[in-house]
Amino acid sequence: PTTCPVGGEQPLNHFGDLLREEIARAGYIEVLTHGLLSTHDNYTALRKEEDGLAVSLSNPANIEYEVIRTTLLPGLLKVLEHNKSASFSGGFKIFEISDVVLKDLEHVVTESIVGSKNSRRLAAVYAGPTAGFEIIHGLVDRVMCLSEVAPDEAYIKNSIKGDEEKYRVTREGLVYTIAEGSDPMFFQGRAADILMKRDGGEFKKIGSFGVVHPEVLKKFDIGYPASMLEINIEDLM
Repeated sequence: PTTCPVGGEQPLNHFGDLLREEIARAGYIEVLTHGLLSTHDNYTALRKEEDGLAVSLSNPANIEYEVIRTTLLPGLLKVLEHNKSASFSGGFKIFEISDVVLKDLEHVVTESIVGSKNSRRLAAVYAGPTAGFEIIHGLVDRVMCLSEVAPDEAYIKNSIKGDEEKYRVTREGLVYTIAEGSDPMFFQGRAADILMKRDGGEFKKIGSFGVVHPEVLKKFDIGYPASMLEINIEDLM
Protein backbone atom coordinates (compact mmCIF):
# COMPACT_ATOMS: atom_id res chain seq x y z
CA PRO A 1 0.00 0.00 0.00
CA THR A 2 1.04 3.60 -0.60
CA THR A 3 0.24 4.50 2.99
CA CYS A 4 1.28 2.90 6.26
CA PRO A 5 -1.88 2.10 8.23
CA VAL A 6 -1.77 2.04 12.01
CA GLY A 7 -3.91 -0.52 13.77
CA GLY A 8 -5.69 0.13 17.01
CA GLU A 9 -8.36 -1.18 19.31
CA GLN A 10 -11.94 -0.12 18.63
CA PRO A 11 -13.01 2.58 21.16
CA LEU A 12 -15.92 0.47 22.43
CA ASN A 13 -13.65 -2.55 23.01
CA HIS A 14 -11.08 -0.37 24.77
CA PHE A 15 -13.77 1.14 27.00
CA GLY A 16 -15.06 -2.34 27.84
CA ASP A 17 -11.56 -3.53 28.78
CA LEU A 18 -11.07 -0.56 31.12
CA LEU A 19 -14.41 -1.28 32.80
CA ARG A 20 -13.48 -4.95 33.20
CA GLU A 21 -10.33 -4.03 35.10
CA GLU A 22 -12.11 -1.63 37.46
CA ILE A 23 -15.08 -3.94 38.15
CA ALA A 24 -12.67 -6.81 38.88
CA ARG A 25 -10.89 -4.55 41.38
CA ALA A 26 -14.26 -4.09 43.08
CA GLY A 27 -14.30 -7.81 43.84
CA TYR A 28 -16.40 -9.13 40.96
CA ILE A 29 -15.41 -12.24 39.00
CA GLU A 30 -15.77 -12.03 35.22
CA VAL A 31 -17.67 -14.81 33.45
CA LEU A 32 -18.39 -15.55 29.79
CA THR A 33 -21.77 -17.11 29.10
CA HIS A 34 -23.34 -18.69 26.02
CA GLY A 35 -24.98 -16.41 23.45
CA LEU A 36 -27.86 -18.80 22.71
CA LEU A 37 -30.81 -19.39 25.02
CA SER A 38 -34.20 -21.00 25.12
CA THR A 39 -37.21 -18.71 24.75
CA HIS A 40 -38.20 -19.79 28.26
CA ASP A 41 -34.92 -18.59 29.81
CA ASN A 42 -34.87 -15.36 27.80
CA TYR A 43 -38.44 -14.35 28.62
CA THR A 44 -40.68 -16.62 30.70
CA ALA A 45 -38.17 -17.36 33.46
CA LEU A 46 -37.62 -13.59 33.85
CA ARG A 47 -41.39 -12.98 34.13
CA LYS A 48 -41.40 -11.10 30.82
CA GLU A 49 -43.59 -11.24 27.74
CA GLU A 50 -42.01 -11.90 24.36
CA ASP A 51 -41.28 -8.53 22.73
CA GLY A 52 -40.37 -9.66 19.23
CA LEU A 53 -36.77 -8.43 19.53
CA ALA A 54 -35.13 -11.86 19.78
CA VAL A 55 -33.50 -13.35 16.68
CA SER A 56 -34.69 -16.97 16.37
CA LEU A 57 -32.71 -19.87 14.93
CA SER A 58 -34.50 -21.59 12.07
CA ASN A 59 -33.15 -25.04 12.98
CA PRO A 60 -31.91 -25.07 16.60
CA ALA A 61 -29.87 -28.05 17.77
CA ASN A 62 -32.04 -28.35 20.88
CA ILE A 63 -34.49 -26.39 23.01
CA GLU A 64 -31.62 -24.62 24.83
CA TYR A 65 -30.52 -22.88 21.61
CA GLU A 66 -33.76 -21.37 20.28
CA VAL A 67 -32.89 -17.65 20.25
CA ILE A 68 -29.92 -15.31 20.51
CA ARG A 69 -29.97 -13.60 23.89
CA THR A 70 -31.48 -10.14 24.21
CA THR A 71 -30.16 -9.77 27.77
CA LEU A 72 -27.11 -11.01 29.68
CA LEU A 73 -29.02 -11.67 32.90
CA PRO A 74 -30.17 -15.29 32.29
CA GLY A 75 -26.55 -16.32 31.69
CA LEU A 76 -25.46 -14.91 35.05
CA LEU A 77 -28.38 -16.60 36.80
CA LYS A 78 -27.34 -19.91 35.24
CA VAL A 79 -23.82 -19.40 36.59
CA LEU A 80 -25.31 -19.11 40.09
CA GLU A 81 -27.51 -22.15 39.42
CA HIS A 82 -24.51 -24.32 38.48
CA ASN A 83 -22.28 -23.11 41.34
CA LYS A 84 -24.38 -24.00 44.35
CA SER A 85 -21.34 -25.55 46.01
CA ALA A 86 -19.56 -22.18 46.12
CA SER A 87 -19.62 -20.22 49.37
CA PHE A 88 -22.28 -17.53 49.44
CA SER A 89 -21.69 -16.56 53.09
CA GLY A 90 -19.54 -13.59 52.15
CA GLY A 91 -21.45 -12.75 48.99
CA PHE A 92 -20.93 -14.06 45.46
CA LYS A 93 -20.21 -11.35 42.86
CA ILE A 94 -19.91 -11.96 39.11
CA PHE A 95 -20.15 -9.78 35.99
CA GLU A 96 -20.05 -9.97 32.21
CA ILE A 97 -19.43 -7.43 29.46
CA SER A 98 -20.58 -8.83 26.15
CA ASP A 99 -22.99 -8.39 23.25
CA VAL A 100 -26.67 -9.13 22.90
CA VAL A 101 -28.41 -9.26 19.53
CA LEU A 102 -31.64 -7.42 18.73
CA LYS A 103 -33.83 -7.32 15.64
CA ASP A 104 -33.33 -4.08 13.73
CA LEU A 105 -34.88 -3.31 10.34
CA GLU A 106 -34.33 0.45 10.45
CA HIS A 107 -30.59 1.09 10.72
CA VAL A 108 -29.20 -0.87 7.80
CA VAL A 109 -25.61 0.00 6.90
CA THR A 110 -25.00 -2.62 4.21
CA GLU A 111 -26.56 -3.30 0.83
CA SER A 112 -28.10 -6.52 2.14
CA ILE A 113 -30.58 -6.17 4.98
CA VAL A 114 -29.14 -8.04 7.94
CA GLY A 115 -32.13 -7.21 10.11
CA SER A 116 -30.29 -7.36 13.43
CA LYS A 117 -27.70 -5.47 15.45
CA ASN A 118 -25.31 -6.09 18.32
CA SER A 119 -25.58 -4.11 21.55
CA ARG A 120 -22.75 -4.10 24.13
CA ARG A 121 -24.00 -4.59 27.68
CA LEU A 122 -22.63 -4.79 31.20
CA ALA A 123 -24.42 -7.11 33.61
CA ALA A 124 -23.55 -7.96 37.19
CA VAL A 125 -25.09 -9.93 40.05
CA TYR A 126 -24.58 -10.10 43.79
CA ALA A 127 -25.97 -13.08 45.74
CA GLY A 128 -25.49 -13.78 49.41
CA PRO A 129 -27.08 -13.80 52.86
CA THR A 130 -28.85 -10.52 52.01
CA ALA A 131 -30.17 -9.25 48.68
CA GLY A 132 -27.38 -6.66 48.44
CA PHE A 133 -29.36 -3.96 46.66
CA GLU A 134 -27.01 -1.32 48.04
CA ILE A 135 -23.98 -3.24 46.70
CA ILE A 136 -25.31 -3.29 43.14
CA HIS A 137 -26.39 0.34 43.51
CA GLY A 138 -22.81 1.17 44.50
CA LEU A 139 -21.53 -0.56 41.37
CA VAL A 140 -23.89 1.55 39.25
CA ASP A 141 -22.50 4.76 40.75
CA ARG A 142 -18.94 3.49 40.33
CA VAL A 143 -19.47 2.70 36.63
CA MET A 144 -21.00 6.13 36.02
CA CYS A 145 -18.11 7.77 37.86
CA LEU A 146 -15.57 5.87 35.75
CA SER A 147 -17.50 6.87 32.61
CA GLU A 148 -17.26 10.53 33.70
CA VAL A 149 -21.03 11.01 33.79
CA ALA A 150 -22.20 13.51 36.41
CA PRO A 151 -25.11 12.78 38.78
CA ASP A 152 -28.20 14.96 38.56
CA GLU A 153 -28.51 17.76 41.14
CA ALA A 154 -31.55 16.12 42.75
CA TYR A 155 -29.66 12.84 42.93
CA ILE A 156 -26.72 14.55 44.67
CA LYS A 157 -29.02 16.09 47.29
CA ASN A 158 -30.34 12.61 48.06
CA SER A 159 -26.80 11.28 48.57
CA ILE A 160 -24.69 11.30 51.73
CA LYS A 161 -21.61 12.24 49.65
CA GLY A 162 -22.75 15.84 49.26
CA ASP A 163 -19.78 18.14 48.61
CA GLU A 164 -17.60 15.25 47.38
CA GLU A 165 -19.43 15.33 44.03
CA LYS A 166 -18.00 18.76 43.14
CA TYR A 167 -14.57 17.15 42.76
CA ARG A 168 -15.74 14.44 40.35
CA VAL A 169 -14.19 14.47 36.86
CA THR A 170 -17.04 14.58 34.33
CA ARG A 171 -17.66 15.15 30.64
CA GLU A 172 -19.66 18.25 29.86
CA GLY A 173 -23.33 17.70 29.05
CA LEU A 174 -23.65 14.14 30.43
CA VAL A 175 -25.95 13.70 33.44
CA TYR A 176 -27.55 10.62 35.02
CA THR A 177 -30.08 9.87 37.70
CA ILE A 178 -31.90 6.91 39.23
CA ALA A 179 -35.70 6.52 39.10
CA GLU A 180 -38.13 3.92 40.38
CA GLY A 181 -38.37 1.01 37.94
CA SER A 182 -41.06 -1.50 37.01
CA ASP A 183 -39.13 -4.38 35.44
CA PRO A 184 -41.14 -7.54 36.29
CA MET A 185 -38.01 -9.61 36.98
CA PHE A 186 -37.28 -7.42 40.01
CA PHE A 187 -39.10 -7.28 43.33
CA GLN A 188 -41.76 -4.57 43.35
CA GLY A 189 -40.49 -1.45 45.10
CA ARG A 190 -36.89 -2.69 44.89
CA ALA A 191 -36.27 -1.91 41.22
CA ALA A 192 -34.66 1.15 39.63
CA ASP A 193 -34.04 2.53 36.16
CA ILE A 194 -30.77 4.24 35.17
CA LEU A 195 -31.55 7.39 33.19
CA MET A 196 -29.06 9.56 31.29
CA LYS A 197 -29.31 12.70 29.17
CA ARG A 198 -26.94 14.53 26.83
CA ASP A 199 -26.56 18.26 26.35
CA GLY A 200 -29.73 19.22 28.20
CA GLY A 201 -31.97 16.78 26.32
CA GLU A 202 -34.53 14.38 27.73
CA PHE A 203 -33.57 11.59 30.11
CA LYS A 204 -33.27 8.21 28.36
CA LYS A 205 -33.28 4.81 30.04
CA ILE A 206 -29.92 3.06 29.56
CA GLY A 207 -30.23 0.30 32.13
CA SER A 208 -31.88 -1.06 35.25
CA PHE A 209 -31.07 -2.83 38.49
CA GLY A 210 -32.90 -4.28 41.46
CA VAL A 211 -33.58 -7.20 43.79
CA VAL A 212 -34.41 -10.32 41.78
CA HIS A 213 -37.99 -11.52 42.22
CA PRO A 214 -38.37 -14.81 44.19
CA GLU A 215 -40.21 -16.41 41.25
CA VAL A 216 -37.20 -15.77 39.00
CA LEU A 217 -34.84 -17.24 41.60
CA LYS A 218 -37.06 -20.32 41.83
CA LYS A 219 -37.01 -20.79 38.03
CA PHE A 220 -33.22 -20.97 38.15
CA ASP A 221 -33.14 -23.00 41.39
CA ILE A 222 -31.20 -20.34 43.30
CA GLY A 223 -31.53 -20.52 47.07
CA TYR A 224 -30.08 -17.12 47.98
CA PRO A 225 -31.48 -13.60 47.48
CA ALA A 226 -29.76 -11.66 44.72
CA SER A 227 -29.58 -8.25 43.08
CA MET A 228 -28.72 -7.65 39.43
CA LEU A 229 -27.69 -4.85 37.10
CA GLU A 230 -27.74 -4.48 33.32
CA ILE A 231 -26.66 -1.36 31.45
CA ASN A 232 -26.02 -0.51 27.81
CA ILE A 233 -22.42 0.72 27.81
CA GLU A 234 -22.63 2.01 24.23
CA ASP A 235 -24.73 4.88 25.61
CA LEU A 236 -21.83 5.82 27.91
CA MET A 237 -19.39 6.41 25.06
